[in-house]
Amino acid sequence: MKIALVGPFPPFRGGIAQFTARLYETLTKCYPEHTFVPISYRRLYPSILFPGTSQLEPEKEPSSLNAINLIDSCNPVNWISSRKYIENSEFSRLIIQWWHPFFAASLLASLPSRIPSAAVCHNVIPHESFPFSGKLSKAFLNRMNLMVIHSESDLKKAETLDMSSELLKLYHPIYDQYRNPEISREDARKRLGYSSNTNLVLFFGLVRSYKGVPDLVRAMNLLPDNISLLIVGESYVDRNEILETITSLQLSRRIRWIDKFVPDEDVSMYFNAADIVALPYRNATQSGVAQIALSFDRILVLTDTGGLSELVDPGSTGFLAPPFSPSKLAESIIAAFKLVSDPDTENRIRRKAASFSWETYGAELMEHLL
Repeated sequence: MKIALVGPFPPFRGGIAQFTARLYETLTKCYPEHTFVPISYRRLYPSILFPGTSQLEPEKEPSSLNAINLIDSCNPVNWISSRKYIENSEFSRLIIQWWHPFFAASLLASLPSRIPSAAVCHNVIPHESFPFSGKLSKAFLNRMNLMVIHSESDLKKAETLDMSSELLKLYHPIYDQYRNPEISREDARKRLGYSSNTNLVLFFGLVRSYKGVPDLVRAMNLLPDNISLLIVGESYVDRNEILETITSLQLSRRIRWIDKFVPDEDVSMYFNAADIVALPYRNATQSGVAQIALSFDRILVLTDTGGLSELVDPGSTGFLAPPFSPSKLAESIIAAFKLVSDPDTENRIRRKAASFSWETYGAELMEHLL
């Protein structure tokens, strides 16, 4: 059987591209009797709509995936040629990454409706909505035979759309591709300029309004002076607001912000250096960053929104705080540091991480797709 995986692939940046690549690698390895073809985009977003510095990763070695750069999200002429290519390729199934209704028109026009298809839904409806986002999402998702959902909260959203597609609730698998045994905790801290006894909290990922970084900054003002915060991620918002808050609260000595996109080879340095990973999202469905943290055996402090509660066992592998609450976030961080000294914490986190395997995810997906 010939199956196309449609979505952004590296060198496009971000979690969706990483997810598509890992899913392709998993399915290729576990199902050699089928042929999987990676189909990527020629263009994701028009530059005028993209808030970051680049949509592509910094130059690196060519990818071994050999993805076909096919779909241009903004060019209707391309949609016709993309559809013709897919029709002529005689695919038996399509697996499509879905995360934003901006892509609804290009996908509806580019993908033949006669081919049984599955949408892997990273967000049924986007975090930062806009007019007609629900209608556009429903128009595309209603074409799918199968919708793969990654959290209970998104499953409920999908059910409200009242569609005929089969719904399959899975999870966001673990992101363990960044681990580097050559970088120890001591090495990572030395490179970053932290001492071995620093109590270090890490926020990692693109800084966007829904991710609640200002709440984490205000929480730091309520925490003891021996706790430091490292923010690592390119800003997609007005960075001055966050910097002014840091300055006004006199936290510059304890908070450091590395405002840039982090290449894959550097990810392990930041997670190895951290004691705790805090993600104070104001709303969310799931989190690829939390899955990176689990692969590094890191204690998580998450907000109780969307599907994030499914990623942590409170009091055992981390803690939950209500969103928009710096005071409760600070309490959770203090409690999380008590887990750092518990010798069994690492084993509990590893057991939690094992429940998010790629192999199980791929098996469930293929069972329902075929």
